[in-house]
This record gives sequence, structure tokens and C-alpha cells, in this order.
Amino acid sequence: MEAKPVRIGIVGCGRVAENHVEAVKKCPHTVLTAAAGGRRAEEFSRRHGLTLLSPETICGSELVDAVLVLTPLKTHHEYTRAALRAGKHVLVEKPVSYDEGEIEDMITLAGERSLVCMPGHSYIYLPELTRMAKTIPSGGIGKPAYAYFSETYYMPPDLIGKYEGPEIDVLCHQLYLSLAFFGKPEKAAAFRSSFPKEILPTGGPQVAVMMAYPGGTLTHLLVSWAAEDTTSDPWTFKIKILGTEGGIHFSRLDYMRWVNGNWEQRYYQEMFDCQMDYFVNRCILGGENPLSTIEDAQTVCRLHGRIMRAMTEGT
Repeated sequence: MEAKPVRIGIVGCGRVAENHVEAVKKCPHTVLTAAAGGRRAEEFSRRHGLTLLSPETICGSELVDAVLVLTPLKTHHEYTRAALRAGKHVLVEKPVSYDEGEIEDMITLAGERSLVCMPGHSYIYLPELTRMAKTIPSGGIGKPAYAYFSETYYMPPDLIGKYEGPEIDVLCHQLYLSLAFFGKPEKAAAFRSSFPKEILPTGGPQVAVMMAYPGGTLTHLLVSWAAEDTTSDPWTFKIKILGTEGGIHFSRLDYMRWVNGNWEQRYYQEMFDCQMDYFVNRCILGGENPLSTIEDAQTVCRLHGRIMRAMTEGT
């Protein structure tokens, strides 16, 4: 007899929730049942045919088996904790938290109840990046010599106010990927800059991080909201890794499609699709660990703290 579908509830009905809804609809053995939280929650629930609940009740609702925590960073721990205590599996968006104690609490609760608590470290589930995570540590390109990670674009004034900054909202992507590829670094140096308002109304904040690893590997992480890259080889989202016996490369612009009058980066939605399938069918139903675990999220939290210190203190 086929198992009942895993019933998914969403808390946090913002922009990224639409990507998760599309992913749930494509995912076998999964059904979206309820939503809560955010100014758009009523309209969102009505449009997707979901039961509208309050943020205080959805985590313990009998309508859901698993909760997607898609709220702002400051409430991730609150809703993840409530869901785990109620016996629900959780996928919590990145960054999970920048408080080590909060993540430790999630680890403990999930372990005590044998529940999945999976970080929304979405890029690692794209087949191309999963291949990188297997190839590099296994010596597929020899000894990694140098790695470059970039995410660069101009963040317009009507959007920048919704975010805390590239080092808070975006850098975690590069950190969990570098952790999957190379493990923990020995040293890190970091810099942040912005521009006068007369040059860029938003200030165009950007962050650069250099990390050194045992054995000689160096990595360079760049996140910039200052400029669009319209050159023939755009750094919009790029990873290039050179080894002593080869190299490997990924760009989010490698797969583009014309949709409703605009060019769409198809890899962006695909990573949500692959992540949802892994969460439900490999982790909840199959008993496997996530490719990027909640313990990895804790390591990213620690590393981020040291990078912020390097950035602010010059250490």
C-alpha cells in the first residue's frame, strides 16, 4: 500500500514561498495543506487553495506533517522550535540562524524526537553542484588549488530595504558550499565596502572573503549588490574551482529560458524542486540525512561570526 502523502505547511508567505509552492506541486508523495504568516497570507492561501492558519497554530496543526519555515531570520528559531516540539519535520530557510545556541537547540530537539530538521541550503541539491561536492573531495580534479565563488548584481532601491545586507542574506550560500567542497578553513580575511549615495543611491554594499585551508587551497568569495555584470562571461552566480589535475565550473546563467516576456534563470527554481524532493522523499520517507545538515548550518554560523569579526575589526 502506498504511503500517505507528506502534508506540508508554510509559515511565511513572502516572495520565496512561491518557489516552494511550485516545488511542492512537482514533488511526489507531497501535498501542500496550510499556510500562515505575512501580509500576503490570506491572499496567498486563497490563491493556492490552502487552509489559512495563524503562525501560532500552524506548527502544531493536525493538518501538517512538516513545516517550511520561510519567515525573516529573527523568527526562524521560534517557529522551528515550535514545529519540532509538536513532532513536525522542518525545512528552515537560510540563513538558519546566526546564533549558535539557537541552532544547538534545533539539533537537540530534532535528535530527541528523531525528526528531520533541514537547512534551506538549496544550491547543494542542484545536480551540477552535488557533483562538485562529490568530485572535489574525492580528488576528481586533483588537489584543489584555488576556488572562486561570486554572486553579483545591482540590488535596486525598491528591494534593498527588504534585506539586511549581502553578508547577512547571501554570503551563507557561498559558506555552506565551500564547507561541502573543502571542509573548514584555517584562516579567513574579509572586507566590506559601499559607495556614496551620489554614486549609488543604495550604497551598493559588497563583501569579499579570502579563506585558506590545510594543504594550500585558497578560496575567494565575492557578494556584491553594486553592479550588474553584462559582459560575455557574467559573474551573476559563478563557481570556478581549479585543481592540480583539472577544473570544474558552474554558472547559474548556463540554463536560461524566455518566460512571459523575460529571461528566466531556470536553475533558480530547479534548486527548490530538487531540495523539496530530497527533504520529503530522501529524508522524511527514506531516512537519509540532508546533503547539508543542521550541524553544517551550525558550522556556517560559527564561520560567519569569525568573518564578521575579521570584517569589522580587521583581524
